[in-house]
This record gives sequence, structure tokens and C-alpha cells, in this order.
Amino acid sequence: MSGERGARNRSRSFMREFPNVTACHALSPLSSLEREMLKCSRVATFQDLLAHIGEAELHATRKRDLMSAIRRVCEMARMSPAAFPVDVAAVRLQLAAIRPAAHGVSAKHFANMRSLIAAALQMAGVADDPGRGLALKDPDWGPLMRGVAKNKALANGLAAFGNFCVVRGISPCAVNDDTVAAFHEWVTHRTLHPRPRDIVRGVPVHWNRARAVAIGWPDVSLSPISFRPPSRHFKLEQFAEDFQRDVETYLEMRRSPDVFSEHAPVRPLAETTLRQQREHIRLAASILKTEGRQLKTLADIVSPESFRAVLRHYHNRAHSTPNAFAQAMGKTLIQVVKYSERVSDEDLSRLRRIVAKLPAVSFDLTEKNKRVLRQLESDHLRAKLIFLPEQLKARVEKDVASGRWPRLVEAQMGLAIDVLLAIPLRSQNLIELHWRENFIEPDGDKGALLLHIPAGRTKSKRVDIEAQLPPDVAERIRWYRRFLAGLGMNPNGHLFVTQRGIRKHQETLTHQICEAIATHVGIKMTPHQFRHFAATSYLERHPQDFETLRTLLGHAWSKTTRIYAGSSTRRASRAYSEFLCKQREALRLKRRNGRRRR
Repeated sequence: MSGERGARNRSRSFMREFPNVTACHALSPLSSLEREMLKCSRVATFQDLLAHIGEAELHATRKRDLMSAIRRVCEMARMSPAAFPVDVAAVRLQLAAIRPAAHGVSAKHFANMRSLIAAALQMAGVADDPGRGLALKDPDWGPLMRGVAKNKALANGLAAFGNFCVVRGISPCAVNDDTVAAFHEWVTHRTLHPRPRDIVRGVPVHWNRARAVAIGWPDVSLSPISFRPPSRHFKLEQFAEDFQRDVETYLEMRRSPDVFSEHAPVRPLAETTLRQQREHIRLAASILKTEGRQLKTLADIVSPESFRAVLRHYHNRAHSTPNAFAQAMGKTLIQVVKYSERVSDEDLSRLRRIVAKLPAVSFDLTEKNKRVLRQLESDHLRAKLIFLPEQLKARVEKDVASGRWPRLVEAQMGLAIDVLLAIPLRSQNLIELHWRENFIEPDGDKGALLLHIPAGRTKSKRVDIEAQLPPDVAERIRWYRRFLAGLGMNPNGHLFVTQRGIRKHQETLTHQICEAIATHVGIKMTPHQFRHFAATSYLERHPQDFETLRTLLGHAWSKTTRIYAGSSTRRASRAYSEFLCKQREALRLKRRNGRRRR
């Protein structure tokens, strides 16, 4: 099989040159759309593209659809067509930033708009036809692609790559790492694929798997691809052994402190806090090592000079503005000094004074959290969020009724959002929910449903979380268990599991919840922000009841809950607006009555 198939008829305005890859052959006689593309001069903006489409010899309906998609995308991106560049990378970024649900557009409709935009970019000569289905028809690639057709992961993961190789005349035996690099360049700069890195990263993985399981697959191994930038910091293993030993000794002491020691802390740290402190120590040591300082023991990173150098680094990185991470780093290093080094109270006070010189971080919600809460001031968006669990449940039930394979992830997202709206749990408690361990039915499977999380599994480690779920939420949880049983999965174990019944990672569940909310509600909202939403919503009705809110959120200290006091300004302005409206109505009525007496 030859690696070249002739490039005599290739259109240079349609295809792109790649290093180390042979030229492609002509696909087929030019369609009317391609002929119009060749007539186009180079366009710079969507305004230019609209003008070209308006002059093109296309069917009136096709022309209308293309122009409508361009104008609608510009409107959703809040950009005028004259300011929207005709560049694949720029268009992809703008499309990724658009939340269709926020504009009343369904995911299917938005996908159609994306396809129309891609067709328009092909007319502009800045994007290529992906050549869908060409690999299956090719005499060299076809047998291989049909051989993995039953494995959807392999078939879908290699389809675009196979089509790319066919268009460029690359036989399966000629594939190598340079081919994958060229594919990356092409899919990034010449197609509107929403996640080019994901598809490129998967090519070596799927290719090597197919090589192991598919008969006749070329005996060529592709190197794994990672888009992670090189780390700017060192791993703990790259430091001196004495330093590593000191770090492990300190962390073990914080994990299990000696209750009889005069210098030991009062209580152990949670595993999450230990991981955070380990990371703080690693980052501080990396900064000092980068500056050329010798680190032999843990004491070397907490000397006054090193202490200042680390905090100055993060202070400068934040452009001298208040920075919570710098504050947290300072607190960790002070704890390291206090519990691992025998220093005088005077030296400890000196280090605390250094931390105190950092700009104070305001005791308030971050701007990111405030922005989400401002968006949820809209009754429309609030309703979409609150009724989303019912909507997702209905979609899954429709799949079951029609005989299609039901969407497990959608059922789980409906359940997760349902629970977060009813009881604003922390993410680590949400992912650990287990039917037998955390739920109680005191009156049987038709009565109340109680949630119980022991204090030892909460962040504060002080009080159990006990709550009665609303009846509609309880009914949907019971429906979800029946749904799991129908799939042959265990309904009595963890609620959030994979298809194989393994409990999901917290990061996976968080990402899926964010994606579901972005898709159906049109805002970017994390599971933790449900706690802020619950707090501000409750305080709207009960402005001074911080104690009930503290109990609901599981805060150990009332001071933590007072962070929501900042929202009282908005409540005060709303109350005054209502007062002013009533004043106007009263005065307007008084004025009318006075006129009637005359």
C-alpha cells in the first residue's frame, strides 16, 4: 500500500500543508458550496462572510439558514458581526463560552447552529470538510474500521483520524507520531471540533488498543500524548532525604498527635487539610529551591528569610492585592514552625507579624460566587434550576418507555441536584451517600425519608447531619433506586456509581453536575455554590436567623456563617424599594382623594 495517492488535483485554498505528511488527493467533483468557496476572497469578519453568503448562488432556504445561524451566534456571544473574526480557534472559543440554555436554545438546536457555522467557515476557506465516512469506504482503512465497529469507543475514537488519513493519502501502515501531530494541527486549526485536545489525546490510546485486539491492525505503536504544561514546581521526592523525612514526620504528628505531649496540637487534622499542608510545604520548598537556596531539613523553609521569600513570591504574583492563598500559605508555615520546630514565643510572634503585613482578605463571598447568586435573582433561571431534577427524571423515563438505553448520568445528576437543593451538603458528603448507611425509613418505604451522616464524616467532626427530605425528593430517590435495580445494579449501595457499580470520584461528580447545570440552566454553578444559594435564599425570608442557617450548613462557628451578612445590603435596598413604592401609592391615593373633595 502506498503512502501517497496523488496531489495533482488538490485545491490549495481548501486544504492545508502539514509537515511530514503526504499531500492529499482530490475528494470528488466540487459541490456548489465548494465552488462558491473558491470564489470567496479572504474574509476577516462574520460581516464579510454574511456579504459573501448573500451573493452566493445557493438555495434560498440554505442561504437563510446560514445567515440566520451567523447572526444568532453573534447575538448570543454579544458581538457584532463586524467584530467577530473569521478564525476557527476564535470561533471555537466563543461557541464554548455560550450557554445555549441561557438564551432559550436547546442543545440540539445549538448543535445545528454549530454545523451551519462550520459550513460557512468552509465557504470562507478557513475550515476543511471533515470527510465523514471516508475511512469506511477506503480499501485500506475500511476493513480496519469495520473490524472495530462493534467497539464503539474504538470506532468513534478513531473515525476522525481515519478520515483525516484517507484525505491525505496516508495508509494505515504509514501512520506514526508525526501523523498524529499533523492531525492535531489540522483538527485544531481547520475544524470546529469543540474539544480538539480530547480527540487527539484519545488517538494513540485507541490505536494501541485496536492494535492489541483487532485482526490485521498495523504493528505500529503510537506514543501517548499529554497537553499538560511542564510543572513549575518540584516533587517532594526531588528534595533531600532528610527534608522528606521531616515532612512525613510532621504530617504524621498532625494526623495522630500525642495527647500527652506538651507541644502537640489539641486535635488531629482531617485528611483534606493534611493534603493541603503537604502541598503548601512542597510549593514553598519549590520556590526556595528555584531561587537557589539549599534545603536540607524542614527548618530551612521556615526561617525568617525563607518565610519572607515565600510570602513575597505570592504577594507579587497577586500584584500586591489581597490574596487568600498567600494568607493560607502563611498560616501553614506558622503551624509547621509551631509544632515541628522548638522556637521561642518571640520568634513565633515575629513570623506572625510578617503574615499580618499581607493585605487583609475581606470576609465576604468571592466575586465568582456573587456573580452566580446575581444570575439566580432571575425568577426564570431560578425556576429552571429548581425544576431541573424533575426534567432530567422525565427524560430518563422517556428513554425507558421507548426501549432506549437509559441515561444513567442524567438520572444521577437529577438526584444530586435534588439533594443539594433540599440539603446543601458538601461535595465530599454528597459523593459518599450510601443507601443503607445514610438513609432511614422509620415508617416504611411509603413514609418519611431521613438522612443521617455521622459527625465523624463531616468537616467539623462535631455534630451529626440529620435531616428529613421533602416528600417529592424522597419519592425521586426511591424512583432512582428502582431505576438502578432495573439496570441490574445494586440499589442498596452508593448512590453515585459508574456503570460497573464503582463509586465515582468526587471530581467526576462535580464536573458532571456543572455540565448538567450549564446545559439545561445556562449558568456555571458548582455543587458548593448550592450552599451559598441556600444561605442567601433562606436569609431573604429570615434576615436575622443566622443560627438556623449555621445548623443547616454544618458550620462549627457562627463567625463562618456571618459571611452571608454581606447580602443584607441587597435585602435592605429591596426592602427600601418596597417601602418607597408603598409611599408613592399612599401619596397618589391621598392626592386623588384631595382632588375629588374640590
